[in-house]
Amino acid sequence: VRQNGHALQFADEALKEDPCLKPASVALNCIAGQGRLAPVANISALVARPDESLECLVSFGLGGSGCSLVCEAGQTLGDLARAIVQKYSVEGGLVHARFPGRERCSPLEANTPLAALASVVPDK
Repeated sequence: VRQNGHALQFADEALKEDPCLKPASVALNCIAGQGRLAPVANISALVARPDESLECLVSFGLGGSGCSLVCEAGQTLGDLARAIVQKYSVEGGLVHARFPGRERCSPLEANTPLAALASVVPDK
């Protein structure tokens, strides 16, 4: 769908209804799919803050320049990927998002709430 918006018309009905595959969602999705050439963003910690936002500790690329990004309560993995792309001015607009114990995240996980992932990312 990212490469050809008309591809969805040939998909199974269940896929046609997937909100992550709608053209508007695909256009906003900054999570690179398997096999796609894109830099890696390692998310090493998601720390809950008193205001219910999450502080996300991110190292970017193989060299690992790091930063802390704050995501509001209710934001998603897709929102975090978009923030990383903006912070680092990523050419091509896509990143591979990686958490401890996970090789990479799928673009289909873009709507996953960050709060749901906080339990799988160790607090440093």
